[in-house]
Amino acid sequence: MEDQDRQTWGEQLSQELSAGRTSGRSKKWRCPPEVQSRVVSYTKVCRQRGEPYFDIAVRLGLVESTLTRWVRTEKAKSEKAERESKPGFRSVSIVAREREETRALSAGADLRLLTPHGYRIEGLDAQTLAYLLRVVG
Repeated sequence: MEDQDRQTWGEQLSQELSAGRTSGRSKKWRCPPEVQSRVVSYTKVCRQRGEPYFDIAVRLGLVESTLTRWVRTEKAKSEKAERESKPGFRSVSIVAREREETRALSAGADLRLLTPHGYRIEGLDAQTLAYLLRVVG
C-alpha cells in the first residue's frame, strides 16, 4: 500500500471516529464493531511499516491503550476461531508388536485397554474390549 493511500485511509478513519464521538448523547462512547475492525486493519498495515502504536493512535484521535486493546482483542478472536476450526482428533501411532504378543492376540487372549489417564485393563476378550471402547470413547 502506498503512503498516500495509507494516509487517506487514516484520515477517513479519524473523521469517522471523531464523528461517532460527537454524535452520541452519552458521555461514554462505544466504537461500532465494523469501524473498530477497520481501525485494527489499518493499524496492522502501519505496524508492518514500523510505526509505533502511539503515533497511530494520535493520528486517529485515540488513546494508545484503547488501540492496543482493540488489536489484542481482534487477535484473540482470530486465534480462537482458528482453534475452533481445527478438528479435535488426537494423533495415534501404530507400533509393531513382538511375535509372542501377536500370537496371543490372534488366539483371542490377553487383550488390554490403556486409557488416556494411564489406567490399564488387561485380560479382556474381544467383545468386552469392544464394549469398553464404546463406553469410554
